[in-house]
Amino acid sequence: MAVGCVIELASRVASGELKNGFAIVRPPGHHAEESTAMGFCFFNSIAITAKYLRDKLNIGKILIVDLDVHHGNGTQQAFYADPSILYVSLHRYDEGNFFPGSGAPNEVGSGLGEGYNINIAWTGGLDPPMGDVEYLTAFRTVIMPAANEFDPEIVLVSAGFDAVEGHDPPLGGYKVTAKCFGHLTKQLLKLADGRVVLALEGGHDLTAICDASEACINALLGNELEPLPEDIVHQIPNTNAIASLKKTTEIQSKYWKSVEPYSVPVDCALAETQKREREETETVSAMASLSVDVEQCFPQGGSRAAGEPMEEEPAL
Repeated sequence: MAVGCVIELASRVASGELKNGFAIVRPPGHHAEESTAMGFCFFNSIAITAKYLRDKLNIGKILIVDLDVHHGNGTQQAFYADPSILYVSLHRYDEGNFFPGSGAPNEVGSGLGEGYNINIAWTGGLDPPMGDVEYLTAFRTVIMPAANEFDPEIVLVSAGFDAVEGHDPPLGGYKVTAKCFGHLTKQLLKLADGRVVLALEGGHDLTAICDASEACINALLGNELEPLPEDIVHQIPNTNAIASLKKTTEIQSKYWKSVEPYSVPVDCALAETQKREREETETVSAMASLSVDVEQCFPQGGSRAAGEPMEEEPAL
C-alpha cells in the first residue's frame, strides 16, 4: 500500500497533473534492501518509485534527498552504480557507531555511479547535538549546489523526522526544529520546476512528526513560513559539524564543480554568508547598470543598433 501510494503520487507530479505532494505513509522504507527487511522497513517506497519513474516514465535524472536521522542504506544500495539517480543523505553517523552504521563520507558510488552518492555523515555524537544551523549549512554548502549542478527532472524526498527535537538519544537525539524542515523543503522546491514528492520515513515522536509534516506541507502549498529565530541566523555550526562538512566537501569536490572545498566557508555565520551573497549580487547588478550607462554615452553616429552588421574594412 505504501509503495503504491508513493508511485501514484510521483507519477502524477511527473506528468504535471499535480505540482508536488506529500505521501503520508507507513511503514517507512529507506532501510529495506533488495532482499532484506530491516529497521521497520519492508519495501523501499522511494527506491521502487525512483526505478518506476526511470524505467516506465523515462525520467532521465532523479534526485533523492534523505532527511532521516538514520542513513538510508537500502536506497544507497539500490542506486550505488546508477548515474541517473543522485542520492544525498544527511544523517547521524558517529564513525559508524549509529544505526545502521553505513553512510560514510567516502561512500561515493561505484562504476558509472561514482560521484552520484553524497553522504553528509554527522559525527561527534550529541556533544553538542546537530540543529537548525548545521542542517541549513549543509544545504547551502553541499546539497543545493550539487543538486543544481545535477539539474534533476524530479525530486524525491525521504522525509524522516527523527532528527526533530523530542527524540531520545537512541532514536536520534538531535535538536532540529520542525519549522526548519519547512525551510529545507522550500529550498528543494527551487529544483525541477518545483516537482517535489515527499514520502514519510522515520519518526517516533507523534508531535514532532505532526509539526514537521505541517511545516513541509505549508512549503509545498507556497504558504508563508514561520521565520527562523534571529539568533539562528547569526550562529555558526558547531565544531563537529564543521569537521563533517569539510570532509564531505573535500571528497565531493572531485565530482561536483559547485562543491569546492572551502569556496563557501563552512565555518562562518549564516548571516555573514547571506550578507556576502547579497553584496555579490549587488556588485553584479551595479556592473551591469554601469555597462548600460557607458553604451548610452556613445554618440548616436558612433554606435550601431543591435543586430546591425559592422562595416568591414576593405581588403588590401
